[in-house]
Amino acid sequence: MDVELRHLRVVCAVADAGSITRAAIEIGSTQPALTAAVQRIERAFGGTLFVRGRGGVFPTAFGECVLGRARAVLAAADTMHRDAARWLAEGEERPVALGGIGGSMVVELADRLGDSGRGQAVSVTTEFSPSRLLDLVACGQLDAAVVADYPGHVLPSAPGVVSRPLATQPVFVAIAADHPAAGHREIDLADLAGERWVLGPSDGAGWPECFEEACARAGFRPKVAHRSTELRPLQRLIAAGRAISPCQVTFPASPGIAIRALAGDPLWMRYLIAWSVEGAFGGNSDALIAAAESAYRSDTEGSLTYRHWLARRGEPIARRAIG
Repeated sequence: MDVELRHLRVVCAVADAGSITRAAIEIGSTQPALTAAVQRIERAFGGTLFVRGRGGVFPTAFGECVLGRARAVLAAADTMHRDAARWLAEGEERPVALGGIGGSMVVELADRLGDSGRGQAVSVTTEFSPSRLLDLVACGQLDAAVVADYPGHVLPSAPGVVSRPLATQPVFVAIAADHPAAGHREIDLADLAGERWVLGPSDGAGWPECFEEACARAGFRPKVAHRSTELRPLQRLIAAGRAISPCQVTFPASPGIAIRALAGDPLWMRYLIAWSVEGAFGGNSDALIAAAESAYRSDTEGSLTYRHWLARRGEPIARRAIG
């Protein structure tokens, strides 16, 4: 059985009511029918969502995880329906909705699709979590999204969503320009064992867990002194020498910061473009893929450090980017 929005509403109704019987009354069902429905939903998810206790039913730890995602998906679906109703009421066509993780690639993609001659507006939504973006594509709030995953942390598939890898690229490190290691073109990760790091929270798709795993392979556990997802505070912490940070190859250049490759390329990330089979690109994904590949090339060609990294390995940027 494929999980649908109505199943997610059942899960939320039971959790909110705290009782199968009360939930059945609220949604116009019967206790036996709702019990059977919950059991089918649990089989579809592959785990127990609720346990009986004194005074009713309570979500398991697995159930709490599913509930969080379910509420997010249902909220997104409600927003989508409201937006659709508004656009129809105003007699306008809904814009193509794009999503992307932090970085400028999704803006590059929006520029290309907006200039494609389709005559349709393009909107952009950014999220820290690739999994959240896939959820938004799956529920129809986004037509397509630029997402990323990491070795050993492959993004799971989502119903009604198709994805295609665009590129793999190394993870670099951002350090203060006057840091002793800034004089090297590449830095051994093990040599950074004593540094203070600034990391973001978990994105639900493997970051920063994969970075911590790379550090463990290098023989140390990173000392995380700060947590930030905002670019300006991150840049200030690095430039002031208060912390260093792993970063994408497209990390914006700024005074006081040096971007350096890690020797031996111990950590990688993969970009993907994902789209809904029922969305704006379901019948013409070739145009989306071509625009995404072009956007990736444009986004990465501006990184001098990355271009030097490719040259040292004898690889043209196009081959590494799309190969």
